[in-house]
Amino acid sequence: MALPASLPTLEACSTGNLTRVDNVFVSRSLREDVVQCSTQPEDRPGKTDHYPITTTLEWDVERIQEEPRRNFRDVEWKAFRDTLRAELEADGGPEHVRSVDDLKKLYAVVMAAVDKAIEAHVPISNPCPHQKRWWAPELKPLVVQRRRMGRRAYR
Repeated sequence: MALPASLPTLEACSTGNLTRVDNVFVSRSLREDVVQCSTQPEDRPGKTDHYPITTTLEWDVERIQEEPRRNFRDVEWKAFRDTLRAELEADGGPEHVRSVDDLKKLYAVVMAAVDKAIEAHVPISNPCPHQKRWWAPELKPLVVQRRRMGRRAYR
């Protein structure tokens, strides 16, 4: 048992009594890695009676070195389009595609123009190893508000 015996895991909706109906079991080999196992009553979602249970494990995890990549969220798109248009007009390419060779030439011209526009206007970002790709900065106030409301409801 990783969860200490004295911690309640449920607040009965009808009576408000605190009880323990949930347990956290771990294997013997994993038990040595458990740092903490606890309930988080203040983080309980609305319309539920069970408390969230958090378990902290001490593990060595190999870090993957991520390479810097382009951050397309921070692009000034008007300038990007202007550069792309200028590059496409400057390089030209075949006016009509009449053969496979013409298509390959046109493809090379378009890709070179796109690459130049990307180099000029798309900044490079160094990704954080803990980053969540779905996260957006606009979500931060909503998370803060949800946590604040959860703590207030717990009091």
